[in-house]
This record gives sequence, structure tokens and C-alpha cells, in this order.
Amino acid sequence: MNLRGFIIGLILLAIGFFLGTGAGLLVYAGQSGGRGFTGINVSTSNGDNKGVRSNNAVNGLVTGSSTASGNLGLESFIRDIYRKLAPSVVFITTKTLGIEFWTGRQITVKEGTGSGFIVDARGYILTNAHVIANANKVSVVLAEGQEVPARIVGTDLATDTALLKINPPQGKPLPVAPLGESKELEVGDWVIAIGNPYGLDRTVTFGVVSALGRRIVAPNGQTIRNVIQTDAAINPGNSGGPLINAKGEVIGINTAIVTSSRGSEGIGLAIPIDTVKETLKDLIEHGRVLRPWLGIEADELNRVYARMLGLSFTSGLLITAVYKDSPAAKAGILPPLKEREVLKFYVIRKANGSNIETTSDILNIVREAKAGDKLQLELIYFAGGDEKVVKRVVTLENLPEEAPQTGII
Repeated sequence: MNLRGFIIGLILLAIGFFLGTGAGLLVYAGQSGGRGFTGINVSTSNGDNKGVRSNNAVNGLVTGSSTASGNLGLESFIRDIYRKLAPSVVFITTKTLGIEFWTGRQITVKEGTGSGFIVDARGYILTNAHVIANANKVSVVLAEGQEVPARIVGTDLATDTALLKINPPQGKPLPVAPLGESKELEVGDWVIAIGNPYGLDRTVTFGVVSALGRRIVAPNGQTIRNVIQTDAAINPGNSGGPLINAKGEVIGINTAIVTSSRGSEGIGLAIPIDTVKETLKDLIEHGRVLRPWLGIEADELNRVYARMLGLSFTSGLLITAVYKDSPAAKAGILPPLKEREVLKFYVIRKANGSNIETTSDILNIVREAKAGDKLQLELIYFAGGDEKVVKRVVTLENLPEEAPQTGII
């Protein structure tokens, strides 16, 4: 071995050592060097796959049909599916712009890459919200190598999905990825992932459905349910790319990995396509998903927090703010206030009969409802050391467009 090779080997060994020393992380498989969550925010629930609504045609989106037969050999069906669907997979590049302090010039302060796939011949492309988060410029490289600008149609942080739009090239129809039904998946089914890990465009990997009914935390803190776990290799740059079944249908969007090295260790996570389909119509028509809200901000109680406040209980959601003219305000729920040294506030204990201990508990109930639904709240009203159980009926309304997407319920 020559000196140059020896030095390169030492560098690679050192990099491997430092990457391998971390604890398990749930890492976005999006932009190369994606952000990680401390801890493994993944859980399983055997009941989450029941009653998932499915629709093969959402607002005119082309969903196509099967492209490969399950009777084909392993080599043949992977090859055939790749040939059919790889042209519909795009390479996404993003730029976040800033102003240089000394000159006032606009400069690129961050670049990122990710994956996406064409779901409509009009130029609509699905990807993850975290792939294009905070981006000022988004470009898409098509299968033939043509780079075109993309417009962000809308994002939904609650499902970590985003919809882009490009102008189709003149005289050449865009290839479209057919959408399947993730509710039909079973553990052990073959799946194929196509994406752009580490900038290596249209890379194919395959494996099986390792588990169903996983849960991960979305960028806005809400729980994403029915998440698909696969051992198909997923790496940074794969985010937003399709997870495909043996019939050649997209059944998930590759989103995250559980890893200690920030590379693939055989635990990839994909958002089920049935969940994504429910967002498409709203994203196209409104640029966001119309979901109801209560109109509050809240903190989770714990033993220390409850003791500081002088409460006789240790769980629930302390309401810290109430938005003006929100459903909660209209139901007579007030923000904390202090009058003549007397502190007054509300704590949510139950919603529709279910115990509420975390923000996810209430978010999941609210987000699964629709505008106009009634929400039965049981609260504790605390005033100067006295605790009183009160009940309020809140009529849910859609979250206003000007409201922030995070930090509110």
C-alpha cells in the first residue's frame, strides 16, 4: 500500500469511528446530513391500520395500474419496476438564501438535496416537507437530466408531506408514478425504494415490509400513524422518494431512518400513501391541509411543574394561551391571568372522554375531527388554591391560514 492509500485509509477509519459512536437516532432521510431527533421516537400500535380511508383518484391525480406481476422472478420484477418507475423519480435540490453582512449581497447559506416523484402529468411532484423546509429556491432534475425550477404548491407538517409543481417540458408527457393502497400491505411483502441517497440519483434498493403500525413524530410535533418499517436501504437523500410494492405501485414516501451511524442500518420508515392521499386535494386547492383547531397553546404537566403550581394532580395540559376569536375562546375558555395576586388558569384533563396527558393526545383527537364537530372538554379551573371541575363544549373550526403551523392546538 502506498503512502497516499494509507493516509486515506486512516481518514476513513477515523470517520467511521466518530460516526459509529452515537446512540440510536431517528434521522430524516432527506437532505444529506439530515437533522436527527434525540431518542428513538418510534412506537408500534397494532390497531392503527384499521379503518384507513383510501381513494385511488384524488382531484384528478393519475394513480395508474399495476406494472409488474407477482409471479415474475425476483430479479425480473425489480428490474421491470425500476424501468417503469425510475423515470418518474426526480432529484430535488434546494437553496436557502441570506444576506451577506459586509456587502448586503444575497448569498446561498444552505443547500440540500432530496427525492420526489411525479404523481400527475400536469407536473405535480410529491416529496417530504422537511426536504424543502425554509428553501427559497427549489429545482428538480428530471430523469433525462433536465433541470427545471419548481414551485412549492403547499406543505403539511403534520404528515411531513409537500407538493411541488413544475411546467412539463414541451411535447413530452411526464412519466407518472401510480399510487397504490398502503392498507393492503402485510409484513413480509417485497418493497422497492428509489431515490437519490447522498446525491446518487435514481438508486434502487429493495427489501421487505419489516413492520406496520409504527409511529413517528412529525416536524410540527404531531404523531404520524401507520408508518411503514422496511429493511430496504434508506439513506440521507432518499427522503421524499417512493416506496413501491411488487405490483409497481407507490405505497409510501421514504422519510426517516433509525440509526446510530446516520446511515442505513436496516430500519427505514415511510409515510403510508393512504395518509398522503388525504392531503393532496387540499394541498392543490388551498396550499395547505384544512384541519380544525382549538385555538390554544398548552404545556404538559409533570410532578415538579404541578407541585410548583400547587395542584393536587400531576397530569394534564395547562392552557398557556388562548387565541382571540378561536373556538376555545368562543367556548368561554380563558388564558391564565393574575388578579390581585390570585393566579387563575385552566388544565385540560379529558377530551371526548379520553384522558389527556400530552399535546399529542389532544392533537390527535382534534386533527381526526372536522370543522363543525363538537369537542367535549373536561377541565380543572384553578383559582387561588381552589380547584373546580368544569366542562366546555367547543365547536371546532378550520385553522386560519395566518395561524402558525407549529406550537398551537
